[in-house]
Amino acid sequence: MRRLEIWPVRLSIAVCTLLLLVFFSLMPLGKATAANGPQSLTVALYPWVPRLDQFQTAIRQQWAQVEPGVALNFLPTNEWDGGYQDDPPFNADVYVFDGMFYNYFRGQILLEPMAAGEIQNLSDFIPYAIAGVKSNERYFAIPLLGCANILFYQKSDAALANASTLSEVYNTLSQCTYTSEIPPDRRGLMVDLAGGTSNATMYLDAEHAATGDYPLPLPWNQSQINPTAMANVQLLLKMASFWNGTTDLPDQYGRAAWFNQGYGRAYVGFTESMSAMSADMRSRIGFKVMPLSDALNTNLFYADLIGVNTSTAARGTRALAVKLANVMAASDTVVASIGPDSANPYPQYLMATRPSVFQSLARQFPIYDDMYALTKTPTPVMFALNSNARRWLDTMKNTIRSDVRSGYPCGCDYRSAEPIRDNADAQTKCPATCQAYGGWNGQWTNAPPAPGSVCGCNVCPIGSASAADPTPRPHY
Repeated sequence: MRRLEIWPVRLSIAVCTLLLLVFFSLMPLGKATAANGPQSLTVALYPWVPRLDQFQTAIRQQWAQVEPGVALNFLPTNEWDGGYQDDPPFNADVYVFDGMFYNYFRGQILLEPMAAGEIQNLSDFIPYAIAGVKSNERYFAIPLLGCANILFYQKSDAALANASTLSEVYNTLSQCTYTSEIPPDRRGLMVDLAGGTSNATMYLDAEHAATGDYPLPLPWNQSQINPTAMANVQLLLKMASFWNGTTDLPDQYGRAAWFNQGYGRAYVGFTESMSAMSADMRSRIGFKVMPLSDALNTNLFYADLIGVNTSTAARGTRALAVKLANVMAASDTVVASIGPDSANPYPQYLMATRPSVFQSLARQFPIYDDMYALTKTPTPVMFALNSNARRWLDTMKNTIRSDVRSGYPCGCDYRSAEPIRDNADAQTKCPATCQAYGGWNGQWTNAPPAPGSVCGCNVCPIGSASAADPTPRPHY
């Protein structure tokens, strides 16, 4: 009797086990079950930072503490450029992009809206950054990083330290002080105006500085370009040299490295440029938001934003993607992403959008207190174009770049075909070198940092402004 009672139970267990084995054997390998949910998320990071790998490591480590069973796949940099030309790939659950395209991506329905309750530590954001992503009580992105056009100079340079307007900077630096790609010594300005997008965004920054208008008005033809704003950007190039301002360098921080080596009196770049400078130079450097007019309007700050892709709804990954976006923007994660790491005893000098990140990093690197101060007076506004951003840039960036270079009053250095031995030799060789460039201005040099023998010619190749954009980089 006992055998008759036990046998049906054993038979039921065996049948269930057999059915389960059959079920799991039919499942495709590597696929998540509905019960288990998604087992991985795909992330597209903003690629134009000094140490991208550090971001990936920090995010993986922090995410593993929250969702250890969900892997992260980071897209390679050739699949995501930060939004300058590419829309976020459909398979990217979370992507980090330049905030200038915020309204464009919203208009393309590529940003998943989030309620206030879905944003962690909402009060721990710098006002310009969080205000820039809010619309109708919903948040269409989470701020991650910030930056602005920064003027770097030596602390001992009292004239530049006290200059608060563009005219004051110009009166200090003057124009046409050098004609080479690299200044021969501590003279003039260095600035990157190589790319079409760089020129277009600098123009809009200068227009806002002059007028205070926001949202940013976009000129759709040459006649609509604000002449005051254009003249102010042209002034940057005049304070530099044609070659310095227009040459596309392979290293996005190349001008910062030259400044570190003793060339140029001042340099316009982003705060992360300090990662290319020595500790000694960083201790001697002063910096401020570059004044782009003589008016004292609010500053424009760029922002890198974390977006949750609307494609997550179809994949069933929205909730996890929102959780990941919060982890990526969390103070501890950002500190680990941009602070010192095991291979580098110094931070990336990227600006944060959370006060707590500045405060944390400032304990070891007081320069972060100075960086934080830039975000306070006057209160900045987030740099964002309207929903026509892509079309406007495609239409106008080369026109603006060409206008910035037009009427350039200074000369340019050109490489001599043969070495120049002395002044007498220059009298023979430089007129021929400069024949196609408005004639020789009487200057020549063999001295570094000149790349060999060069002659100073009266005219620069302004027509090269119509060339294609250089290698993408921040605001290229």
